[in-house]
Amino acid sequence: MRQKYKIIPNISRDDLYSESNYLGLNMKKAEIRKIVAAQRAQLSEDEYALCENAILSYLPPLLSAESIVASFKAIPHRKEISLDPLEGSFAFPRVISTGGSMEMVLASEFDISEWGIPEPVGGMIMEPASFDVILVPLVAFDKNGHRVGYGKGFYDRYLALCRPDCLKIGISLFEPVELIEDVESHDIQLDLAICPSQVYDFR
Repeated sequence: MRQKYKIIPNISRDDLYSESNYLGLNMKKAEIRKIVAAQRAQLSEDEYALCENAILSYLPPLLSAESIVASFKAIPHRKEISLDPLEGSFAFPRVISTGGSMEMVLASEFDISEWGIPEPVGGMIMEPASFDVILVPLVAFDKNGHRVGYGKGFYDRYLALCRPDCLKIGISLFEPVELIEDVESHDIQLDLAICPSQVYDFR
């Protein structure tokens, strides 16, 4: 069993979003999605930029030059954190089945999918077991390392195929909720979660 989360301190920052206090409660995934969508919409461009810069500052020490890393392309209309400024060669997700399957692809060209997500065009498909680190988009996470995604299950299915020692790092605009009430048996826990104020370690 994993230990209770611990905080890796970094630069102390003022709270940028007082509305995130609502997320201190125990809630179900559907409730969390609604609240976070409203919070993201209320962030100003300056607040969003501060969050993005803070999150990006934590990542380089976690991504060694030797690591094989899967990243993701931000969905602009959902105000996800863009990881494009990171240096390195990354694989990116591409949906291959509406039933919830995806693959990770090394590619240099992208197109907008039917989901509104920039996806690789062509490129080299990577085996799940090849990854050392996977950067995971999310809506929210809790203090046990469980995440709330967008409800399609793409990442849970893919992460289940990865090596046990693959480092799963969630990227979050906001602090964790206390507890996600409706965690399911197939939900894959994060190893780390990064938000603007700190890194949470669930290992």
